[in-house]
Amino acid sequence: MQIYSHWARTTLACQDAGGASYHLVAYAGSDESPAAAQAAGQALLRTRHAHLLANEPLREYPTGAAPLREHLEQRLYDSRGELLAALTRNRYGSLVLNAPRVMFLDVDDADLRRPLPAPAEPFSLKRFFSGLFTPVPMPPPLVPHEQLQLRLAAWLQLHPEWKFRLYRTRLGFRLLVMHQLLPPNSPEARGIFEAMRTDLLYVRLCQTQDCYRARLTPKPWRIGWHRPPLPFPFDTPQQQQQQHWEQEYVLRSQGFSVCEWVGEYGLAPSCPEARQLAELHDAACLGGLELA
Repeated sequence: MQIYSHWARTTLACQDAGGASYHLVAYAGSDESPAAAQAAGQALLRTRHAHLLANEPLREYPTGAAPLREHLEQRLYDSRGELLAALTRNRYGSLVLNAPRVMFLDVDDADLRRPLPAPAEPFSLKRFFSGLFTPVPMPPPLVPHEQLQLRLAAWLQLHPEWKFRLYRTRLGFRLLVMHQLLPPNSPEARGIFEAMRTDLLYVRLCQTQDCYRARLTPKPWRIGWHRPPLPFPFDTPQQQQQQHWEQEYVLRSQGFSVCEWVGEYGLAPSCPEARQLAELHDAACLGGLELA
């Protein structure tokens, strides 16, 4: 989980080997201090400048995976004092729960409506000519809620040791795995991602960042508000402007919910870490109001 306590924006005016001018910008994070984040950004700029001088392509991050540049609101710990999750504010201002081992799945209605692939059948000349002159009836549209419940029932038939909490979101569903902790890149996680038709962008984000994410507050444009006017991290003169944005966002959010409770599936006991995050999640997301 690449989440830092401190972030810094650093810049460098420089030239490449041919004398062309560049204005490089780097963002870097640190859990140590703002000064350490600044130093990491300067080191990143020196590395990029060296690539320019050698006529090599600029590389954003040595690891190949950009850390999430989000303001850290709070770290959450389990009963043993180990890091369980973190709350951050994403680029459009919503609070997000980041959990490295408690599994959340984001399933969109559109993905559930996709028809299942037709089973392969041996070629038949009779069926071929019949299809030319006889209209093939269209299958009935798939209802997302029923489709997902069928998938859950099938999965639990094969894996009775599993347990899920299911929520309705504005454009789909959210699943929370309750019975055990699962790293995003584990074979079990990959299997359930595919079986539930989890949003592919969400899957890639989880696997790249090595954590699951669940939005806890509304998207601002769904509550009549705009995105934050400034990107994070904020310079000191910009902090007051961001505070004004957040105050209005909180006020507008009060008339909306993020999720609607659907039900619990599976009879297995819940692990304590999942119960802890489920309580936090439900307190933040449920409310019986219009979904946003």
